[in-house]
Amino acid sequence: MSLLTRLTLHIPAPVVACALLLAACAAPPVQPTAPAQPAAPAQPAAPTEPPAQPAVQAGVVVVPASGKIRIGGSFALTGPIPDPGKDIRQGAEIAIDDANAAGGVNGFLLELVAEDGACSGDQGTVVGNKFAADPTIVAVTGGTCSGETFGLKPILQRARIPFVSPSATNPAITSEDCDVCNRVALSDALQGQVDAEFVYNELGFRKVAVMHDSSDYGKGVAEIFRDAFVKLGGEVVAFEGAKVGDTDFRAPLTKIGVSQPELIFFGGYATEAALIAQQMKEVAGLEKTKFMGTDGAYTQQYLDTAGSAAEGTFMSYVAGDTQADKLSAFREKYIAKFGIEPEKLGPFHAQSYDSVLLIVEAIKKVAKTDSAGNLLIDREALIKAIRETSGLAGITGTLTCNPIGECGAGGVQVFTVENGAFKQVYGFGLR
Repeated sequence: MSLLTRLTLHIPAPVVACALLLAACAAPPVQPTAPAQPAAPAQPAAPTEPPAQPAVQAGVVVVPASGKIRIGGSFALTGPIPDPGKDIRQGAEIAIDDANAAGGVNGFLLELVAEDGACSGDQGTVVGNKFAADPTIVAVTGGTCSGETFGLKPILQRARIPFVSPSATNPAITSEDCDVCNRVALSDALQGQVDAEFVYNELGFRKVAVMHDSSDYGKGVAEIFRDAFVKLGGEVVAFEGAKVGDTDFRAPLTKIGVSQPELIFFGGYATEAALIAQQMKEVAGLEKTKFMGTDGAYTQQYLDTAGSAAEGTFMSYVAGDTQADKLSAFREKYIAKFGIEPEKLGPFHAQSYDSVLLIVEAIKKVAKTDSAGNLLIDREALIKAIRETSGLAGITGTLTCNPIGECGAGGVQVFTVENGAFKQVYGFGLR
């Protein structure tokens, strides 16, 4: 049920009559001070009656002739991955800049309303409620992390506000029962499977241990890897959970070391991954054990924190089908605006750009200008237009949304760390 529908006002006839009677009584200027008293409360009432926002248009965002189209953004600006969160926000800002430079939508410019989702389900709920309470928010890009996005998801679904995530990869982010849920990042369902195939078939390992940080993202991808590796015929000797923010992993590593696995697979973020890579070298039974992480740790932060312990480790990433010319133009604008190469912060800047691009192109299909010069955007029509996206040329490839909102292009890439840098050794796009 639409929130605006529930808020649509019904004014009974007796109330109208009473209002007319009061207006008639106030007409004669009998008392000199009387006009000043009613004038004060009348002032704040003006902003609550914007000229062209008829309440009868349930589910329609009305952008005044002098206003901007407002797209919300939930970004992990604090929490465990502030650098990738910042990178994702900045990628979205470049997309807004490009859309405005091209004339916006029907002459209306766009605005990014950025909020800190903090890579947290609780904070995602806070951000979701804020957007749901704002009738000017047309759609949302985000969240950054899977847990954060699970916080957003039910609120935006009830409010009928569509979202497109650039980086939340847990398979359950999209589903048949959520028509507002979309993403351009690829799912962990693919990443966990490809990672298991790489370890089993390419590295030839048969005995591994699995660790995770207990987040929706980290535990989710770890479970997919575990199940896929066992199905291939491998043995998983341990499945150990830690927490985001933990700094000492020696106890679970010591437990794992007894079984002498050939590899430890970790689902989680950069700092924890780096500390595990360091500390496992101190543990008996793990002297020859390799380490592999996922895209939550595929960052410069991991390389910096792990230092020499990063050498020879592996990392996977759900990469887009990057278009070199589009990426080059994007990077030039990004560096000029923010003074840093996007790769120094995180890997999902191009997906972030494309998530905004997808929203903007869908808005163009449904937006209409009324006789008063206002722009009308029907959210229900926008939900449908986003889901019907097909053949959209983005930085990360040609974007086409399937029936449950999977819109991304590309595949999974696996890297090793060599001389302090990531080098691709397997997967999509390797030549």
